[in-house]
Amino acid sequence: MQGWVALLGSLAIIALILTAFGVMLGVVKPGDAMKHIGIILAVVIALLPILAVLAAAWLAIPLWQRIALVAIAISLWQWRRQPPRKK
Repeated sequence: MQGWVALLGSLAIIALILTAFGVMLGVVKPGDAMKHIGIILAVVIALLPILAVLAAAWLAIPLWQRIALVAIAISLWQWRRQPPRKK
């Protein structure tokens, strides 16, 4: 779990740095920058608990259930990607 937290923190720092560069270069207005920073922080705060719950749930299930979930996900993904049939 600490790996996800570190990755998410790094992405948030990169986003904040890019916002700061945007303000310095005049691409982003200072009023909009605060809105962007608030959105970035809100997304980070929202994603951390979600990732924690998903990681805990994934680690709590047995291996055969993980394999079944991955197989279901792959089959749904393949089914969704099928081209429409010609009539």
